[in-house]
Amino acid sequence: MRNKVVVALLALLVVGMGLSACGGTQNVAGVTTPTAPSTPSGKQPPTDPRKSCDSQGINKTQLRTGACTQGGVQYVVGNYGAAVRLKTLGVAIRAASVAPQLSRNGKAVTPRFDAFVRFTLQVQNRDKVPHRFAFGQTMLGVGGDNYLERTDIERRVVGESLGLTNGGMIGPGESLSGDVIFDITEADYQVLNRKGRFFIWDFGGRAAMTVPRTSVQIGQIRLYAAERG
Repeated sequence: MRNKVVVALLALLVVGMGLSACGGTQNVAGVTTPTAPSTPSGKQPPTDPRKSCDSQGINKTQLRTGACTQGGVQYVVGNYGAAVRLKTLGVAIRAASVAPQLSRNGKAVTPRFDAFVRFTLQVQNRDKVPHRFAFGQTMLGVGGDNYLERTDIERRVVGESLGLTNGGMIGPGESLSGDVIFDITEADYQVLNRKGRFFIWDFGGRAAMTVPRTSVQIGQIRLYAAERG
C-alpha cells in the first residue's frame, strides 16, 4: 500500500502541487515542486487589524493581504513568496518539497500518515533583543485539518531544522534559515495547493490545534496563492 502512495505522490508532483518560491530550492528525495498561481499585483490601502478579514477582502476569494481579525484571533496574512511580518518576527517560505520518507546516517524514517512535507523558512528577528525560534512554532492547515510540526523528526533527522540551526537563536535584526517538517495524508497532500495555509506564531508562542481567542498575532501564508515579484 505504501508503494502505491509513493507513486501517487510523485505523480502529483509531476502534474503540479503548486508550491515554489523565489530563491533556492532545497529538494527532498530529489523532487521539487512547481509554481503556484499568481495573484493580482498592485498597491493596496492599509488594513486594520481590528476589522474582520472578510470585510477587508482578506480571504480566499479576493486574496487581499494584511492584518485582520477572525473569530477573535488577529491574523497577518500573506501569499506564498512574500514575507509576513508580526510584532517581533518576520517570515517567508523559501522552498517546499515532499518525500515518502526521510533519512539520516543511512537510517530511513517513514511518516505516520503518507508523506513528509518540508518547508524551508527564512525568519527575521524584528525585535530589539535576541529570540529563540522554538520547535513547534508553526502549523499546517489543509481544508479543515490542522497538522503540528513533527518536532521529533526535526530533532532526530533534519540537520537543517530551524530549531537546531544556531540553537534557534536569532539576534536583533538578524535572519535565520532552516526547515520545519509536517506529516500529512495523501488526501490532504492532493489539495494542498488549493486549501493549504501555513501558520506561524510570534516569538514566545507555540502552535495549537485550536487557536484560542487572544490578542497575540498569528501569521498565515496562503499556499494556494503566490506573490508576484
